[in-house]
Amino acid sequence: MLASAGAGLLLAGVGALVMRQRLWWATWALWGAGAAALTAAAALRPRQALAFLRGRGVRYGSNTALLVMLAVAIAALVNYVANRHHKRFDLTRTQANTLSPQTRKILGGVKQPLKMIAFYRQGSGEFQEMRDLLSEYQYASPRVKTQMIDPDVNPALARQYGVTSYSTTIVEAGGQKQELSVATEQEITTAVLKLTRARKKKTYFIQGSGEHDPDSPEPDGFSTAREALVALNYQVQKLPLPTQVPGDCDVLVIAGPRSEFDPREEDAVRRYLDGGGKALIMVDPEAQKGVSLASLLEPWGVKPLPDVVVEPSLNFFGDAASVTVMDFAYHDITRPFIRGRALLAVFIMVRAFELTQHPGLNVEDLIRTSADSWLEGSFKGTISRRAGERRGPLTIAAVVTGALSGAAAPEPQQPTARLVVFGDSDFAANGVIANGVNKDLFVNSVGWLAESEELISIQPKGPQPSPVLLTEMQQRLVFLIALVAMPLVPLVVGAVVWWRRR
Repeated sequence: MLASAGAGLLLAGVGALVMRQRLWWATWALWGAGAAALTAAAALRPRQALAFLRGRGVRYGSNTALLVMLAVAIAALVNYVANRHHKRFDLTRTQANTLSPQTRKILGGVKQPLKMIAFYRQGSGEFQEMRDLLSEYQYASPRVKTQMIDPDVNPALARQYGVTSYSTTIVEAGGQKQELSVATEQEITTAVLKLTRARKKKTYFIQGSGEHDPDSPEPDGFSTAREALVALNYQVQKLPLPTQVPGDCDVLVIAGPRSEFDPREEDAVRRYLDGGGKALIMVDPEAQKGVSLASLLEPWGVKPLPDVVVEPSLNFFGDAASVTVMDFAYHDITRPFIRGRALLAVFIMVRAFELTQHPGLNVEDLIRTSADSWLEGSFKGTISRRAGERRGPLTIAAVVTGALSGAAAPEPQQPTARLVVFGDSDFAANGVIANGVNKDLFVNSVGWLAESEELISIQPKGPQPSPVLLTEMQQRLVFLIALVAMPLVPLVVGAVVWWRRR
């Protein structure tokens, strides 16, 4: 009886420990009492105790106990290491459960503590979805602390933050806060940018020569591109054809002019670039009623060619005048696409450029077409290769850094000029920008020009369907296996068994 009581006391101590009670003295008291009871039992009946200890059951039991203790120790060690060096794996095809590279890069540049508090009704589907999303932010940066609050359970905290409705998220940093009623990854990351960036970068869209309108929701408008910039905390403004570019301009956008600038307007842009300005210039081919801005671009080593690039092997929906690009030159703008693989950009009627190196400038290819492309000299809706037409690869986008020789010298702390030039403006228009990485290509170009490297990446994507596309042969194979072979096999096996038992 005394030995049984001792064993029971030891088990009770283990139970108290497993229950994680903070009364450690009770656990130790139970273990002490159990050990004392077993010791007393052994002292009172030493022969029986010695025989018990020499028994087969004790040997097997002790071996089992040692193995269990070893397994528990290994599990505890693995858990300890994993808790301090944890790693997650997202096995979905679109990485749907992982923050975008852009968000992770932004969080990596944050130097101050961030707090995210989500007020959701506990037990709802939204509560779990938001918890999963916020856990990704906390996992991505040690500076991020998150908290899920049910306003019904903790109304005092909800009143403290002025929260009056469910599904509200508060992002805090540096004594300031942003309140979000729609807390997607895009919205939360935008709030982080607003709270942590010193100031908004200003982007001006030149207007007055038939350029795309950044406020227009029409297919040829740039409202989607503008919204993408605003979401990243850029300030976007229209700029009527200037005689002087504002001094607070971080990036100047010239989006597909339909008429040449007059000398005063062109001189204003030239002086801006000579002084270390940054410009995104998109010029369409003449076949699309575009203008080349050759007098502005050629001094920077970029000569626009007049003809239309045709790409019979890599085109969009069978239109040879469209160009689909999957091979990007290695540059900060395109690096995320190269890493992402199988990503493409789509251009609708594009011109090519001839690049020339000038003293003080670094002129680079950004995007080139395939070797099967060529310049169609007389494009009228149909194509045919003629002798003498320039063949690919052809440069349809270029980047330039540096300062012109003899140009007005930049201020000592002012960076040198940067240009990104595209031979098409429609790739960023509302009707086309959703294709491939077009939006990322536009946003990354502005980010590189504005020297906001943390914004150069692939933007968060919404849920994407994952259809199963089968060839005709694969469809027949699935039909034969599912509707013919699988029902037939049991019948054949049953028939064989019946025949053998006759």
